[in-house]
Amino acid sequence: MRAFPKLPVLGWAAYSGEHETPSPGVLNTRYRRYTISGRAAISLALQVLGARPGSKVLVPTYHCTTMIVPIVHADMQPVFYATTARGAPDLEWLQRSDMNGVRAMLCAHYFGLPQPMSAVRDFCDRHGISLIEDCAHAFFGISDDRPIGSWGDIAIASLTKFFPVPEGGMLASTTWPLDALFLTPRTLRDELKAAADAIEVGAQHARFPGLNSLFNSVFALKKWLRRNNGRAPAPADLHELAPQVLGRLLASAKPALAVRWIADGVHRERIVALRRRNYQLLAKLLTGMAGARVMSAELTDSAVPYVFPLYVYEPQASYLPLRRAGVPIFRWDEVWPGTPVIENDHGLDWATHVFQLGCHQDLSVEDIEAIAATVREIIAHGAGESKPTH
Repeated sequence: MRAFPKLPVLGWAAYSGEHETPSPGVLNTRYRRYTISGRAAISLALQVLGARPGSKVLVPTYHCTTMIVPIVHADMQPVFYATTARGAPDLEWLQRSDMNGVRAMLCAHYFGLPQPMSAVRDFCDRHGISLIEDCAHAFFGISDDRPIGSWGDIAIASLTKFFPVPEGGMLASTTWPLDALFLTPRTLRDELKAAADAIEVGAQHARFPGLNSLFNSVFALKKWLRRNNGRAPAPADLHELAPQVLGRLLASAKPALAVRWIADGVHRERIVALRRRNYQLLAKLLTGMAGARVMSAELTDSAVPYVFPLYVYEPQASYLPLRRAGVPIFRWDEVWPGTPVIENDHGLDWATHVFQLGCHQDLSVEDIEAIAATVREIIAHGAGESKPTH
């Protein structure tokens, strides 16, 4: 089975091409702070905006649970809103809803495809609601002639989705100074672990020609020592984490120095160009396939995708087989308890039917072609003779 990296990986190639990119985005905001994770950035955003326990926060029905955890962890109430067929907030539905007690709204640029934000900004201004612009999927891009990240009172971003780092998020704003925000430093162990994790994943995928064998031997020894000392690896699933570990992930802590050094140093032009290339190649290879439809075949000039969204008609028959085949694929099928069923809403439907296929910069053309071939084969087999119902 071919080993596709699920997320960007560190290697010599990360420093090829131009360091800067003409594509604007979160880095164009005036104030920025690195955080330990994207979910921690949401937690910090609520603090900066002065949201108090008991406050209501508008969140989309189409969500990853890590978007909701910081709100609930802060003793605030998530209030779910309907999403349109393009993933934007259903403002008509919101206009008919009770905004009493709502302190903030979380609005996401799904898949790295910028959503129109001017109408959302106007809605929040008219109702006295702080806007948290969720750029976890969209580090680069333009929305309504402004860089993404500049529409919200606060914007949050995720480093791990765009950069070859094992942790990290970002808090950004054009209007709220963040200098007074105190973030605790990391321990030496945390610092060393972050650097080692980034190198280890890169070596596993042979991204350090000349040093891969040496690095892999060192990390194999580390695993052997851990196994023989009876230390099991830490659980990766959010819901398996102990409360104290979850608290650390939401803490006001800096990411490791290695994370900040990598994020600042890697060449961004490569990230932009290769993600766009891979997305457009997937669109070409998957358009017209049996059992699924491409949701957005075209990219705007400024869009830099996180993933390639594919709507699958019979998702249960193909999702796990695709994962077992090693395809870098994600799905937000774990819905937060109590998420309502809303008429004409697309959020819960997307949770089941939308597959997010990796298209990051460390997937080659050959990788993308292999991924597309596997996706077409498995989904067509799973769909059988069934007809689309959506």
